Amino acid sequence: MKLIFTVIAVFIMYSPLFSQCADSANIYTFTYNGTTYEIVKETKTWVDASACAVERNGYLVEINDLNEQNAVYNAIIGGAGVSPTYTAIANGGGIAYVWIGATDQQTEGTWLWDGNNDNAGSNFWTGQGDNGVNNGVAISGAYVNWGGTSTATPHEPDNYGSGQDNAAIALAGWPSGTTMLGIASEWNDIIGTSQLYFVIEKNNSSGIQDNSFDSEGDLIIYPNPTNGTINVTIENEFIEILDVNGNLIKRFKNTQVIDLSEFNNTVYFIRIIGDSFVKTKKIILN
Repeated sequence: MKLIFTVIAVFIMYSPLFSQCADSANIYTFTYNGTTYEIVKETKTWVDASACAVERNGYLVEINDLNEQNAVYNAIIGGAGVSPTYTAIANGGGIAYVWIGATDQQTEGTWLWDGNNDNAGSNFWTGQGDNGVNNGVAISGAYVNWGGTSTATPHEPDNYGSGQDNAAIALAGWPSGTTMLGIASEWNDIIGTSQLYFVIEKNNSSGIQDNSFDSEGDLIIYPNPTNGTINVTIENEFIEILDVNGNLIKRFKNTQVIDLSEFNNTVYFIRIIGDSFVKTKKIILN
């Protein structure tokens, strides 16, 4: 079914040279599978961590398979040298964690990858593990690593005591001194105001090509050039806005509305990601 919508919302201009949300001395950078990641060794709430991720041209990490999970965890404890005792989160079993980009803060039990905190992301899990109401299920075979996964029985997420709306990677088994609910490297849902280190995932592609065609069934954007309002016609799932260097500025679902009117007049790219295609088109703001 063809979707037609008007882009009418506001987002923040990317400014990598003046990112002040984290000291560069506290950031460990690594690359996996062509993507750059940053481990930030400064404690922030989940909301503040996601805002910092956006400021640094990224989003809190989205983990989609076992290899990526292992790369991220190994970088946390290895390259970044994060101590498994750097903090102790009481609502998470008394151990240390590192924030990732998963949350169910919009609808309890509906877990999204929403690492830029724009309330739009892919739903990868619904429900709770067997330490909760035991109705949890991965969506469309999505990769999950909730506590207990290593024993084939996810115990998390459980919203224990309520308000556990954000996910983090555990650096030890929990509750502290045990592996009853999970082991080091597995995910737990904890309260978002907890102060933790965090992992940023960046889109650092370059040399973006305009690979779209204004034809039936393909990507159509008008008017282009534009002074702020854009109409997009395409069969699509997700949309990303990138700068001319391929840096991700904003990611959202096709039902979202954005407004470019407060941006600098320059060139951007819109990337449409569907089930079986990726389309990219240059747009000019003037």
